[in-house]
Amino acid sequence: MISICIPIYNFDVTALVHDLHAQGEASGVPFQILLMDDASRDEFRIKNRELASLNNVEYIQLTNNLGRTGIRNLLAETAVYPHLLFIDCDSEVVRDDYLERYFPFCRPGVICSGGRAYLDAPEDERLKLHWRVGTTKEVTSAQQRSVQPNKSFMSCNFLIDKNIFQTVKFDERLKGYCNEDTLFGIELERNGIVIQHIDNPLYHIGLESSPEFLAKIENGLRNLHKIDRMLKGDPLFVKSVTIMRHYHRLKRLNLPPLISLSYRITRKPIRANLFGKNPSVKLYDLYKLGYLCYTRNWEND
Repeated sequence: MISICIPIYNFDVTALVHDLHAQGEASGVPFQILLMDDASRDEFRIKNRELASLNNVEYIQLTNNLGRTGIRNLLAETAVYPHLLFIDCDSEVVRDDYLERYFPFCRPGVICSGGRAYLDAPEDERLKLHWRVGTTKEVTSAQQRSVQPNKSFMSCNFLIDKNIFQTVKFDERLKGYCNEDTLFGIELERNGIVIQHIDNPLYHIGLESSPEFLAKIENGLRNLHKIDRMLKGDPLFVKSVTIMRHYHRLKRLNLPPLISLSYRITRKPIRANLFGKNPSVKLYDLYKLGYLCYTRNWEND
């Protein structure tokens, strides 16, 4: 028995839900597809609420935006079955046996991540940065992810025992694009819960323009700073997040002010590359480290 939980924000999930619904019906396993709209625009609400006419599909419209953490917690509370499959709304099914591959992991005490995939490179150069970063950093095999199973956890495609979720939950102090899944993976590890990994990806089709994508990354970096403060430089957090590990090494050497200055000097040319036809992932990584140092230095940390 499984509840498929899909938080929606300004995205048409018709194709995704029809694919999942067909697989659920064919499986013979009791299932629920729970759609929760986080105060999207009218065009998306009108389109997506039609899906409630399908058997075992429930659509809930929220009047106030809860954000990425709050809506996931509310989905878990509302779901009727003991196993929760969380899927981001900007996903596309890759395999005809996608649901079936998760069923063996519908057991007490289990959390399982399926991974992420991307389609071929987009022709629109405005989407190139998001695509290149995603394919470089997010597309990994189950074997690769299993080496450090709780590191870099992604909440876009995972199955979890509802009892585990009620123990950990997403931290609602974090807002926006906020590395909430990073903190979730760390809290799982702190509670002795190891994430299992399988090769069962979904395509990430919701690519954003380079300026939109980079703005979200910057928000995520500010939230990493917030998490670091909340956890008071907790060694497990620093160890689990590569960029925070680099930052704390630099901090011990009193180098963040210098990196911050370098960021201010190189910001414009690096952004010009990232917004261009052939964005560099190495420059992207340097930009992130510089932005983190600049933000923290500006806040006198």
